[in-house]
Amino acid sequence: MSKISVIIPTHNNQETVLSFAKELIDLFETSISRHTYEIIFVDNNSTDQTKLYLTKLCEITQKVKCLFTVADYGSELAAKSGMAMSTGDCVITMLPDHSHPISAIPKMIELWEDGSKIIIGACSQGSGNPIFNALRNVYCNLLYSITGTKTMKQFNGFCLYDLSFVKTITSKAYKNMSIRSVINTLNLSYMVLPYNPSKSSPSKSFSERFDKLMCSMTTYPKGTIRLVSLFGLSGGLISLLVGIVTLIMKFFMWNSFSVGIPLICLFGGVMMIFASIIAEYISSLCQKTEAATFVKEEDRINFSQPDKNNRSDRNDKQRSK
Repeated sequence: MSKISVIIPTHNNQETVLSFAKELIDLFETSISRHTYEIIFVDNNSTDQTKLYLTKLCEITQKVKCLFTVADYGSELAAKSGMAMSTGDCVITMLPDHSHPISAIPKMIELWEDGSKIIIGACSQGSGNPIFNALRNVYCNLLYSITGTKTMKQFNGFCLYDLSFVKTITSKAYKNMSIRSVINTLNLSYMVLPYNPSKSSPSKSFSERFDKLMCSMTTYPKGTIRLVSLFGLSGGLISLLVGIVTLIMKFFMWNSFSVGIPLICLFGGVMMIFASIIAEYISSLCQKTEAATFVKEEDRINFSQPDKNNRSDRNDKQRSK
């Protein structure tokens, strides 16, 4: 019998968190009763009733555990923080807004039992906003063509990870890298499980989509920053060249245009080159930073010392293998 840990980042999900938790518990108590389980909610400082609902859930069952943070760290860091506290033989990460179907979990576990270490849930082609899908494909293809950094177009946070990978992603060496970045950097094999998104999942606002996009781009180590720095460097060199040419032309056609044009091009080119250097410097600092924890905690419920000991025992077993 294996233990399954489900990590669920939350932020202002009062409308769906209770129904989601009930459906998830029912699934484990019926369809997947051959496994033990734990459900870990990591709340990103919700301002609605989500914290209250999660606290009541923890009072009802010890299977539900909650970690409350002091700020909104985003779903990526919240999930990694939950992984560090999990005690399962594998970890499933998903969102509580019904955008990730609970009905796909049994298939994920079945693939894991067959030997797959990393399983990525992916929306079926044709689902979702076609404009956002097209922009995502353009970004991934452009990033790969310029930097050589592969991205996972299917990755949306609905995944299953074996304990061996959980141990890797929560280690000090990869603590500050996004999950998809670690998979790509280590060139790990993974299986893609297509699914149809739930019809009951609420549509995301532009602000929510933009926040998710920025979080994804800024947590990508080197990839996006390298893309930005290359654009800055090439744009700066072009601007410098235009500035030099227009400055020379100014001496021969003094009254044709303002002297401010070449000066602006020269100054702008220098600033763009400096900005690209600073971007690379920031990327280097991010790689060297070793944070003590993923998130700063406010409180935790239903976590106990035996949970930590069990996790250590599992890690020892994993090392012996």
